[in-house]
Amino acid sequence: MRVILIFIITIFPLSLFSQSFSESDIKNLAEEVNQEIKGVNIGNGIRAKGCFALGRTLIYQYEVPEYWQAPKNLKAELISNLKTAGAAKTYFLYNINVNFYYFRSNSLIEKVSIKSNELSTFKFELGEYISLNKHPKAKEVNIKLKAPTGWEIKEGARPNIVKKFVKEGNTYLVLVKENMTFFSRNESKELLQDEDFTKEFIEGSSSFFTNPKILSQRIITLDTYPTLEFKVKGTMERTGLEMEMIMKSWVIFYEDKLIFLQSMGLDNAEFKVLEQLYFLITNSVIFPDQYY
Repeated sequence: MRVILIFIITIFPLSLFSQSFSESDIKNLAEEVNQEIKGVNIGNGIRAKGCFALGRTLIYQYEVPEYWQAPKNLKAELISNLKTAGAAKTYFLYNINVNFYYFRSNSLIEKVSIKSNELSTFKFELGEYISLNKHPKAKEVNIKLKAPTGWEIKEGARPNIVKKFVKEGNTYLVLVKENMTFFSRNESKELLQDEDFTKEFIEGSSSFFTNPKILSQRIITLDTYPTLEFKVKGTMERTGLEMEMIMKSWVIFYEDKLIFLQSMGLDNAEFKVLEQLYFLITNSVIFPDQYY
């Protein structure tokens, strides 16, 4: 028996609120939801008892008939229903856990607890390699990398942006610029050891942010080439709205070119989860010419 337990009417548009959602906000939301669903018959003899909040957890309560038996895959079914209704992403973004209590004759017979991090709608899978060799904006750099499954692959609209992967407001782009001169790998490593240089470089790369703050930085190697990895957050204007954004970048010092691998999104739980995917994309980078 398929049990549909979530109404679209109970899903409030949290995206209209600010980027943070306090326990007090969750409590107020639960009170509104409770008024909407209390006593409503949702079918199959199941009646909504109400909704309340404990900390960052919304608790939905249902009264079930004598013949009702909880499916073995009830939790997976509930998560699927939340995703179909569009609620999963909202709960995930605002770090709201969801519990479901099932009562018979006022006795609790079943309880399902779903943590907010179980409601992410993103899959961390990469597709086939995409070669940017001979792309006019690649500036003769022969590079290939894997795109994330389910993301749209677009051409860059601005100068130097070769490709970008886009999904639901999140972006990962590949950008190639001319470097000031040719640097060997050893020379690039020495340059990146200069703290004043790296600080100035990161600040310049983040200049489109208002009040940028450097969260982390380190020197790594990508397919044998020295790379500056850094994460910055700051305020950015989009369609007239000021939003807190975050950017994770890798800048590869490739001979006489600079290759930017840049991810960006809202400074929220979604970006933190997507960092795993951005790492997988970046780690897939290959420069085929060095192996010939």
